[in-house]
Order: sequence, then C-alpha cells, then structure tokens
Amino acid sequence: MLRAALLARRPGVTLEGTVRIGRGVRIEVERGARLSLGDGCVLGAGSRVLVRSGSVRIGPGTRLDDDCRVVAHAGVTIGARCVLGPQVAVMDTEPEIGEVEVPVRLQGLAAAPVVIGDGVVLGPGAVVLAGAFVADGTVLGARTVTGAVAVAAGPA
Repeated sequence: MLRAALLARRPGVTLEGTVRIGRGVRIEVERGARLSLGDGCVLGAGSRVLVRSGSVRIGPGTRLDDDCRVVAHAGVTIGARCVLGPQVAVMDTEPEIGEVEVPVRLQGLAAAPVVIGDGVVLGPGAVVLAGAFVADGTVLGARTVTGAVAVAAGPA
C-alpha cells in the first residue's frame, strides 16, 4: 500500500481506490500525460506502464500479470475486470514502413489509440498494437498479435 500511496502523489497519476503494485513495477508518466488506475487494479511484478503522452486508463478490477508492458503515446484504455496474462504488451505505436529504401528504425512511429473493452482476457505473450479495438468479453490466445482491426467476441 505504501508504494500505491507514493504513486498517488505523482503529477498526472490518479488512483480511484485501492491499487496493488507488485515488486519491480516501473511507472513513468511524462509531463502533461495522465495515468488513471481503477479500484482493485493489480499491477504484477516486473510490469511497466510508460505514458509518454496522452493517457492510460486501467479499469477497476483489472489485473496485469507479471512482466506486462503498457506503452502510450496517443492513449490506451483498458476496461474493467480484464486479465492480461504474463508478458502481454499493449502499445499504441508501431513502426512506419512507407519507404522501402529507408531502414525501418529511421522511419519513425505511427500512433493511434488502443481500446480494450470490459472483461477481456489476453493470453500470455499477446501483443495489442496501435489502433486496435478489442470488444467486451473477447478472449485472445497466447502470443496473439492484433493491430488496427476490430476484434469482436464470438462469430461475426
């Protein structure tokens, strides 16, 4: 609880109730960016939440297992009662790849907000990239990668 109390004092950080923070969790919120953690939220050991710009909202009752990564430049919203398995990565950026003659590392990043609905389960090692919308109740298996497409629960 002490670490959560210290976290609440940081500029741009809002705790909406009790938040549990595991060992080795790193949270960085740049000036002008915002982080909001809902009541009952759990950040597992070794997880990283890096808010470079925009905002990150992690809903009430959501659990990030060990070694998860959330990186925001445009914005990330994770709904209530979600479970992000170990080593899940949620990033609202991906490399631009418009010029075939220019190395990818020199082309910059494209950013688009990510929205993960309520009750979503992301299996171990899943990756959610820029522009993704994951509908309420969706279950994504281990090592699944999704980007700027709508992911809906159940058959289409």
